Amino acid sequence: MTLQDKERFKMMYIFAKDVSSIADGITLERLTSEKAYQYSLLYPLGQIGELAINMGSDIPVLYPNIEWADWRGFRNRVFHNYGMINFTIVLEMITEAIPLLLIELQKIYNNDNAT
Repeated sequence: MTLQDKERFKMMYIFAKDVSSIADGITLERLTSEKAYQYSLLYPLGQIGELAINMGSDIPVLYPNIEWADWRGFRNRVFHNYGMINFTIVLEMITEAIPLLLIELQKIYNNDNAT
């Protein structure tokens, strides 16, 4: 793993923790009605996808438990869907994908620090 990929993992972890913190107690109603709340969550979610896109080509093979294609695709929807965001999918990413991503990133961090 390159130094750049290590930094990308670190940033993914920071963005995922931010989403988890901001979204504590999230509801679909709040997510669909509050623009500032939407923006505060969509930016870090999109950045996770951007970091996933820029990982080295060996990373998805080394870390297959991360849904690389889902994160890349989600990033494209956030940044290129021009306001046509499906907030039900955003809610699923926050409540289902973020906790799983945090688990995997914590494993990577722990393994990296053990060596």
